[in-house]
Amino acid sequence: MTNHEQLILAISLSAGYCVWIVCLAIRQWSKKQQQNHIPENGYLIAYASQTGTAKQLAEQQAHQLADKYPIKLASLDEISLDILSKVTQAMFIVSTYGNGEPPDNGRRFSLALKRFLQDKKDHLLTSLSYRVIALGDSQYPQFCQFGDELNTTLHALGARRVQRLQRIDRADSQALIRSAAEHSEQQRSPSVWRVIARKQLNQGQGRELVEVTLAAEHSLPHWQAGDILDVQPHNSRQAIADWLKSHQIAPHTPIVINGMPQPIEQVLQVRKLDKLADSQGLSDQVRNLPLLPLRSYSVASVPAENALKLIVRKQYSGHGTPGLGSGWLTTFAQSDDLFCGYLKDNPTCHITANETPLLLIGAGSGLAGLRAQILQRISRNSDADIWLIFGEQTSQSDDVLASSMADWPSTSLQLTINKAFSRTEQGQYVQHILTEQADHIRNFVDRGAQIYVCGSFKGMGEAVHSTLQQVLGEDLLDDLLTQHRYHRDTY
Repeated sequence: MTNHEQLILAISLSAGYCVWIVCLAIRQWSKKQQQNHIPENGYLIAYASQTGTAKQLAEQQAHQLADKYPIKLASLDEISLDILSKVTQAMFIVSTYGNGEPPDNGRRFSLALKRFLQDKKDHLLTSLSYRVIALGDSQYPQFCQFGDELNTTLHALGARRVQRLQRIDRADSQALIRSAAEHSEQQRSPSVWRVIARKQLNQGQGRELVEVTLAAEHSLPHWQAGDILDVQPHNSRQAIADWLKSHQIAPHTPIVINGMPQPIEQVLQVRKLDKLADSQGLSDQVRNLPLLPLRSYSVASVPAENALKLIVRKQYSGHGTPGLGSGWLTTFAQSDDLFCGYLKDNPTCHITANETPLLLIGAGSGLAGLRAQILQRISRNSDADIWLIFGEQTSQSDDVLASSMADWPSTSLQLTINKAFSRTEQGQYVQHILTEQADHIRNFVDRGAQIYVCGSFKGMGEAVHSTLQQVLGEDLLDDLLTQHRYHRDTY
């Protein structure tokens, strides 16, 4: 090739590269414009959701209001305050995360709102009429705190409330969640499952960690790593038999549900076995028994495995009886017992950048989410570095990684593992490894790494977040949240 031909080739390649960059910029600009566009006389429905429930409720509301208004559905972090100032009608459906904090896809919006309030811009949102629906768990002292703060701040900035703040307690929201699942944009209606295998990953009794394999009764639905399964637990057959005996009721006594008679032992599968009064008819009393609450679990598998797996810590009551959800999945459900599960899309924990390094941090049953993320990388033929930091109590009885990894497909995965065991002389936790490896953590992040944390929020999740703030700095960690490079699947 002559010098002249080389020059022409170089110019052509440079021009092609410039065109590619311009196309990317136009695409990003177009996407941003589309995100910020609110239809004329439109109705904004904005959500902040850590585990997907608030998102599903927002999708349900959008479905119900679509006949009346042009709808704009978006997460809070997709809405700028400049755009919000031009909106006339909005509904905010938000959950509370951690110690009264906004979910990760609402943090940036919340901080911006507070800054405007501090700057005394109390007329910013005078054209806005709004309502707030707040989701929370009344077992925690910060019940619906973020929704409460959002409601107060919007009003302080001049917006007009059209309804009082509506608080929804997780314990009382089962019917609402079921209904919302049917209107999810992913069309994830309830699936029917059965337990087909169990494998205890650790040794000993009292805190068993069990890998539970579920088969779909019909076609296997789609999900991806980071998604959540809300399980409808059942009472054990023995508990139902004992209850019927105590009330002197025959198991096949018919109870009419939605116009159809069903045996009472079947109706009682998903209802609290409360004591009946003598003043009402049997059918009315049984129908009025509360439904058992759903239990949420991080999915531990990928669809390529042709089964859905969970990793469940078996819980016990003070009387030594197994917990409601964990007892059903790890002990009582038999292979012919069918039960409902509601797959929830959980975009805050989706990792789409498969060619970047991945830092996985977790403990205990958090192995579920970590396992799914690793197997998703394998199924997508990624050869990017993965660094797994995992904690349990003792190396003698709780080295669960070997048990879990035994059935993984063989691969040339670039996987580095650090284990922390808390019940040792050193008493090491995963956050201690983060501190010890601070320079390597910073280097990993500088290389573009994604960070995914899975496990209990209390203890592990709080400590990991605090340590990452120290290692990386609060500003950088907030930037990683905004860039969707820091994912918290904690519960």
